[in-house]
Amino acid sequence: MTIPRSPDSTRLLFTPGARLGWTFRDRRTLITPYPEPPPDPELIRRQTAARTAAAERKWQHARRWVARPTLIAGIALAMLAGCAKAINSHSHTSPILATALIVAVPGLAWTLWRWIQRTQAAAANPAQAYGLARQQHQQRASTHEQAELARLGDLPEWGSAEPPAHRTDIFGGTLAGWRALLTVHGASILSRQPLLVADLSGQHAATGLADLTRHANVPTAVYLLPHDLDRSGILTRLTPPQLAAALAEAIHAGTPASRTDRAVDVRVLEHLCTALQKSGITPARLAAAAEVALGRPGPSGLLTQAETGLIRGPLLGDDYKTRVGANLIRLDAFLSDLARHTGTGPPQTPVPAWCTLLVTEPAARSAHGELLTALVIQWLTIQVSGSTATTPAVIIASADEITRDHLERLAGACEHRGVHLTLLFRHLRDDATALIGGGATAFMRLGNHLEAEQAANFLGRHYKFVLSGFTATLGGSQSRSGGFSYNYGTADSRGSSVTASWTDNHLLNPTASGSRTHSRDRSVNEGWSMTTSQEEGTNWSDAVSSQRVHEYAVEPVVLQQLPDHALLLASRSGTGAGIVPVESHPAIVTLPHTNTHPLAPPGYDQRRTTPPVTSKPARPELEPHQPPPQWSPASGSPADAQWLPRQSAPGRPPPRNDG
Repeated sequence: MTIPRSPDSTRLLFTPGARLGWTFRDRRTLITPYPEPPPDPELIRRQTAARTAAAERKWQHARRWVARPTLIAGIALAMLAGCAKAINSHSHTSPILATALIVAVPGLAWTLWRWIQRTQAAAANPAQAYGLARQQHQQRASTHEQAELARLGDLPEWGSAEPPAHRTDIFGGTLAGWRALLTVHGASILSRQPLLVADLSGQHAATGLADLTRHANVPTAVYLLPHDLDRSGILTRLTPPQLAAALAEAIHAGTPASRTDRAVDVRVLEHLCTALQKSGITPARLAAAAEVALGRPGPSGLLTQAETGLIRGPLLGDDYKTRVGANLIRLDAFLSDLARHTGTGPPQTPVPAWCTLLVTEPAARSAHGELLTALVIQWLTIQVSGSTATTPAVIIASADEITRDHLERLAGACEHRGVHLTLLFRHLRDDATALIGGGATAFMRLGNHLEAEQAANFLGRHYKFVLSGFTATLGGSQSRSGGFSYNYGTADSRGSSVTASWTDNHLLNPTASGSRTHSRDRSVNEGWSMTTSQEEGTNWSDAVSSQRVHEYAVEPVVLQQLPDHALLLASRSGTGAGIVPVESHPAIVTLPHTNTHPLAPPGYDQRRTTPPVTSKPARPELEPHQPPPQWSPASGSPADAQWLPRQSAPGRPPPRNDG
């Protein structure tokens, strides 16, 4: 990571806003869309066909109703002139011929023009017409785009990314990413208020911020712990009750100790601090008092005879010592290690600083290191809660080393005082998963797939409908049927009848009558029929089904592959969750079109809120030969480290720092 060293770049980093980095927005996204739609090839084809048909109709109309009548009229006049010449050789035919030309030539010329138009329309190619129309449309659209870019030339493309809350939790990241983030974020906070940085990573993640503050002449104090424990004044800035409570909480941090053990440890420490209060309380003297309370002689020269006698005698009492023997042994084990890193002389008062960095040295994990880490958090909580003037902001790198209860207490103190708290977690697990969502949340690279999945679940899912199934059925049917029938039959009927009848009325004159009938019928019937039927058919069906699914707004693999200086800031509002990509490299401030204000929403005239633009748009103009920000101590308590920016010289306007 390269930190900008030029005065103007350094000054731009020290502008207020508590920024995490910068967001990029291409000016092309703000261009007003070109209103003219692109040409439609089908419409052009229909228009070409319509022009061809219209030209054909006009040609046919001119040929039928213009060319023929005028040609006939011209020929008739010419023949009339010939006849007149034949009848009378001395007659003048010139007027007649001129009239014939006047009548025939315009009509023939008009018909010829219609024929030329018809030929041109028939030769027109719709594909070429579409290509020409498309090229012209692209030229007009390009001209519109260039005009829009010229109109938006003063707008910035890089804007400050500021967290929406006073507390910011950042999960994941690499060492290079943390160094860049702490440099940018810390410099923006230092422009308004003091800053306390606890770098508990053991990797010197705050090196970039320390170098930048020294280059900008910001009063900075860097303490390497535990080597500079005595010089840092962490323990000497606390009152005896505060020291006793802080040590007890630090000793029991992360252990399932009972409330009784913690209360007894606090009480024993208060007794020891009371005995040492007159001559000053230091970790070395407190460790010596614990040894004396256990019955050992203790280091010589640290305690006075009166203090030794008080501790061995009436301070605790024999019966009380017996009951709190385990507590004394525990206190002696932890205090003896703290005593090794502090001197035997009177406590040192730290030099006031606008930026205070507490950096843990690289070392293996140990119980004493955990005690020191917990003690730093207790001291930060007391400093924020008890500050009497400008309350310092707090940044903690590698907050994974702190228990959830202590982090929540520190976050509550910062929220009560209205100061910004930034927590950087190396991993998203254990207590970190219980703290997520307490403020603004951002994610850097998370290499572990389980942690990346946790982050993706927090960022949320998007709902959409996707194709879930497709069924295609194709079938056919064919049937044939045939039949033949033949009928043949004969019928023969015969019949005869004989009828005889006599009638005898008188014997002398008999009368007789009779009749006979004979009939015969015969018929023949024959019939046949044939039936044939055939049926063929094809049927098909397509079925498509879709279902509502929810997918990650950001896939876990994306979180695993983020660049070193990139982070995703999750912003939640009444309309849902949004994700803002942020770039935290300090060198971005040197790019053109960079602004130290957040980018205005689309459609808002941001030029009304940005500084005047010179050679580098959206940057504040620096006064000629203006030095970097200078700082001087105020008349406050040195223990509170209250530093304020130096006032401008009389008659000179104050330096601009509004970006």
